[in-house]
Amino acid sequence: MIIMPSNNTGRVVKDLFKKHPNKIALLLNPRNITPHQLQFKYAVDNDCYTKFDSVMYFSQLIKIRAMYENGLIDKPMWVVVPDVVGCNDRTQVLWQFYYPKIKLFGFKLAFVAQDGCELEGVPKEADIVFVGGRDPWKMDNIHKFIGDRPVHVGRVNGIGRLTYCESLGVDSVDGTGWLVQRGKQYNDFIRFFEGEKQCSLL
Repeated sequence: MIIMPSNNTGRVVKDLFKKHPNKIALLLNPRNITPHQLQFKYAVDNDCYTKFDSVMYFSQLIKIRAMYENGLIDKPMWVVVPDVVGCNDRTQVLWQFYYPKIKLFGFKLAFVAQDGCELEGVPKEADIVFVGGRDPWKMDNIHKFIGDRPVHVGRVNGIGRLTYCESLGVDSVDGTGWLVQRGKQYNDFIRFFEGEKQCSLL
């Protein structure tokens, strides 16, 4: 399972990239992507959890495509199509509006499954199922989306949830709290990379 510590490229993350290159990547927000971050394995988020900015979003995709086509960086693992946190109906509307435009860039597309989404509601054009939504719904429904497409789970902080997602066969997760400061979350994150398991939903 690949773990994505958001935009973090600090010393600890660099060391983990060296030790576990197939187990770590970055999930980058459009508002603060730097050329340095694009040298790592990465995927591109849409920043809808904070505030979606379509101009910034497409501007970054244009830059990334140009750099990729010029051989300066690798292609993103996938790009997250705009969504609405906690609302499947509105997310479906945004998908239909944006995915044809984003598909033109030639990148794999991630559909965000929000509260109320079922497996049959995932668009056939989606390459990745990104399980988002509010925490109670998300943790109760991850298993429904495990199948023929890669599954990513958002906002997974803590070794219990990391272990749970890995046990389900989730392909990747992201979280922002692990490396904010040297404390329990930090220690749990390092312990997980070192192979320690803990099966509880924390």
